Amino acid sequence: MTHVPSSPFLSTAQRALLVALTLVLLVLNTWAVYNVLTSRASIVVWDFHTPWLGLRAMLRDGLNPYGEDVTLAIQQQRYGRPAYPDEDQLAFAYPLHIVTVVGPLALLPLPVAQALWFSLLEASLLIFFIVAPWSVGWRPPTWLLALTAVFILGLYPNVWAMILGQVSIVVAALVALAWWGLRTERWGLAGVCLALATIKPQMTFLLVPFLLIWSTNQRYWRLLLAFAATFGAIVLLPLPWLPNWPLEWLASLGRYAGYTVWDPPLVMLTGSAWLGGVIAVLLLAWTMYSWWHVRERQPAALDWALAMVIVVSVLVAPRTSQANQLVLLLPLFFVFTRLNKTGSIAIVEILLLVGLWLIDYILLPPPNSPHHMIWQHRLISPILPVGLTLALLYLHPRRHKRELTQCKEPQL
Repeated sequence: MTHVPSSPFLSTAQRALLVALTLVLLVLNTWAVYNVLTSRASIVVWDFHTPWLGLRAMLRDGLNPYGEDVTLAIQQQRYGRPAYPDEDQLAFAYPLHIVTVVGPLALLPLPVAQALWFSLLEASLLIFFIVAPWSVGWRPPTWLLALTAVFILGLYPNVWAMILGQVSIVVAALVALAWWGLRTERWGLAGVCLALATIKPQMTFLLVPFLLIWSTNQRYWRLLLAFAATFGAIVLLPLPWLPNWPLEWLASLGRYAGYTVWDPPLVMLTGSAWLGGVIAVLLLAWTMYSWWHVRERQPAALDWALAMVIVVSVLVAPRTSQANQLVLLLPLFFVFTRLNKTGSIAIVEILLLVGLWLIDYILLPPPNSPHHMIWQHRLISPILPVGLTLALLYLHPRRHKRELTQCKEPQL
């Protein structure tokens, strides 16, 4: 694999200055968010509250975060009462190694923890913006990069992810870093980020096995060792508090599936879980077959396969929503590398940026309607993954063999 040089190296002094400046900005941002937002309301970041309280109950009080008493405490703080049977039960359903990311914040008061969490999400979004284009070999001109920054910040799923405080933003940044690590032969970084990205399994449940199989086949032992060491450490970390947490987590998933309404986009489109599963298996099998038969002559086919695996993951991931779709911008940027005109890319970004908000404004029930989120999921969640599936099918490596093999930018 050819090493792809990254940006020019900074001197030690420049790096220290950059780190110091970043820390100062994060502190100032956290202070501003705390004073303006989180200190003025009890619960602001909805999707952060459940893991915060669940882990706080475990770390501070020694309780089982999957237990009924913790679930009731979450419901009391959110609803002011126990949840009705037809409501979201708000139970802690995360794999417990999410403690590596949220655990330190769980020991802080909620207003402070929420402000810090917002800063972490903003930092993750910035990392994604910087790394994602480099990860897939896309080098847009400055004006288009500026438009892309606006596109990332204003895209409908990303705005909702930020409002809800979704850990999916952190995971998307980790996936982008892992992909960039592959491109630049930073095997340790790729393995560590890939392991940490498992804190939200529905986003990486196909990508992680695919990359582990690929790494084994290519004998990239440093990546495999870094993944195994990191994953082993974060899985073992919660054991002193809850030795059987994997079993408890699997049981919680069964309960979670009973009260959530977020069917995978492919299931919604086909109207059948069975048919959606068959289509997903066929797409994955074809992706693996295509990559396997072109990998020696067309290294860029791995980029295509990674993009396809991420898209299929979003299409079939159980209990997912549009708030998890920041990671889809990696396949989108890969598609941009195959477009010849920057004007066409700008049009695509503007159409997606404006179009998804228009769908919300024109077609969806009012935000205060109980059906708003249901129709939001049904109408908006399939758009990006289905569109990207069609684009990637068109960009199949064998169909575009010459473009892939003659691409000036070195590929994986």
